[in-house]
Amino acid sequence: MLSWKDFGKAHMWLYRKSGGRIGARMGSIDVALVESIGRKSGLPRCVPIACYPYRDSIVVSASSSGKESHPVWYLNMQANPQVTVRQGRDYYHAIAEDVPDEERAALWKTIIANNKHQGEYLEKAQRKIPLVWLRRVQ
Repeated sequence: MLSWKDFGKAHMWLYRKSGGRIGARMGSIDVALVESIGRKSGLPRCVPIACYPYRDSIVVSASSSGKESHPVWYLNMQANPQVTVRQGRDYYHAIAEDVPDEERAALWKTIIANNKHQGEYLEKAQRKIPLVWLRRVQ
């Protein structure tokens, strides 16, 4: 049986190889490939992340499927917020910023409307799940 880690590697390979034509959506959910720098290793780290429209680019949820710890990619972005994003055929540099508290409630409603699993994770987690705006930079 294929593990999630192996599935993620295969997904990223196909996404990159196709120039974003394949892998940018999983069902009705958009997926971006986000590359950050490892906070400990200093090496580039790339992960596929479900994403949702927000302002001029996208927002991602650091839900980690409702687990009690933040995903490693979020910790990497906190240490070094400069990231690159491939969203379909679009490729850009961005700064990872937490969504302001006053915008979280409305944004969560939009996210959950697109992906019911995020609502399940929000209920399950005992922590404040970060919403991260991947703000495009020129």
